Amino acid sequence: MSELNLYQRINEIRKKVDYIQKDKSVSTGGGSYKAVTHDQVTAILRSHMTEYGVICVPNLVTSKANDKVGDAKQFRYDATYSFDFINMDKPEEKCTIIMEAHAMDTADKAPGKALSYAKKYAVLKLFEIETGEDEESRYAPEEPTTPYPEYENDVIRVKGTETIKDLSLLWNKMDGKQKFYLEVVKEEQKNVLANKEAKEPKKAAE
Repeated sequence: MSELNLYQRINEIRKKVDYIQKDKSVSTGGGSYKAVTHDQVTAILRSHMTEYGVICVPNLVTSKANDKVGDAKQFRYDATYSFDFINMDKPEEKCTIIMEAHAMDTADKAPGKALSYAKKYAVLKLFEIETGEDEESRYAPEEPTTPYPEYENDVIRVKGTETIKDLSLLWNKMDGKQKFYLEVVKEEQKNVLANKEAKEPKKAAE
């Protein structure tokens, strides 16, 4: 292990952990969101950092406790930290990450909250760990984008449109850029579809 430099050790830890599921629901007053906690990140990474001899040393760079605003019960604490990730076998090898953090509290817990927040994100970013709400949705394919108009045998066509109604429905789903392109050709496309529909009843009658 001692032959590995710091960045090789970091890379080995990256191979061990690539995903952490968000485990906590955080209330915002008007709603809530899912988050991954400092304790969960520490629990998952600690054994790997110990195995590969990578030590994290936090240092407070600046801090400020802001006054409460109006009738607010909580005050905001702002801090900047530097985190040194050090090769245990060669302490002169280190990688430093600077993180800002903010925390709200009514008493003395704000500094600890800010430190936990900053440490959590320093670790997640250094080891490039993905976070998400559920394992199943990690690699879900993206929804197919609405097609752009294209030329086919010198006639402008839009995939997925067989009738004028199809074209109208597709138009309502398009974003601004797609509408810009389609605006130029929609009248020609309508004419093509209208001619096609006009011929179909005659064909059926024959």
